[in-house]
Amino acid sequence: MHLLAYWRLDNYLRDLDEGAGFNFNSRQSRLHSAIEFGETLWLFTVVKNPPRFFLAAKLVVRSKTINPPTFKYGAYRVWGDLRRSRYFRVDPMAKRSEAFRFLQGLPLESGTFSDCSPTTLPQACQTIRGISPRGHQLLERFSESLDDEDRARQLLDEYELERQLLVGGDALRETLEVEHRGVSDARREELLANARRDRRLAAELHDRYAGRCQLCAFDSPAVYGVPSAEAHHIVYRSRGGDDELMNMVLLCPNHHTVVHKTDATFDYERLMFCFSNGRAEPLCLNDHLKRRAGAP
Repeated sequence: MHLLAYWRLDNYLRDLDEGAGFNFNSRQSRLHSAIEFGETLWLFTVVKNPPRFFLAAKLVVRSKTINPPTFKYGAYRVWGDLRRSRYFRVDPMAKRSEAFRFLQGLPLESGTFSDCSPTTLPQACQTIRGISPRGHQLLERFSESLDDEDRARQLLDEYELERQLLVGGDALRETLEVEHRGVSDARREELLANARRDRRLAAELHDRYAGRCQLCAFDSPAVYGVPSAEAHHIVYRSRGGDDELMNMVLLCPNHHTVVHKTDATFDYERLMFCFSNGRAEPLCLNDHLKRRAGAP
């Protein structure tokens, strides 16, 4: 079933500032149970005083994962297919928008929002709502005329960013300014300031696992006498991920390349990577990632 959810404006803008993640989180299990791969999560937001409604994003679901135990936006996450999903431009200075009347008449799984006012419609969508097939078609048609948010695509490739963080200094600054323009100035400065911390955390992972891959246990120091494993950020730093051990694993070059090329996601309930072809691989080495047992 296609779904509709309310995305607070400050969270939408923060997502863009830190690097558009093309994912959405919730405390509601419905975010996982009511939508299937290939179906769409539509997100709208509201600029207040006076209320103006905007369609914020279209996420065509490619993966569903459970978040770390301490994640503040809820246990459930869906990931949008980067090729088929969109972020729409939201203009907080716009004097009016057409989206409220459109959403008010949108055919839902059950009923419409016809009784909702501009004040009560976001409240009515605090519970993620199912959309009828007709409603989904109308949203597709409505979104055809909307402008994309360019910032969502103006991001450095994560694999390249991980390599640049190991270099740091002026080379990293230049790369961020030229190729990572979609994020805020504050986020670029944070990435620069944390490059040394990133290298320290990567070294800590190497020491903790003696240079072995956490997915396949490949031990290049024992086999070849040289380390080859690489630190990987589970939620990409280029797309808002934190620089902390709970967001990092150590992978051999083969697995690291495959994880990036398939844009694999990670599930903290099962402690495994989920690949685009349906394959799932659990970590065989782990003593630092905490499992979220039995998401509420």
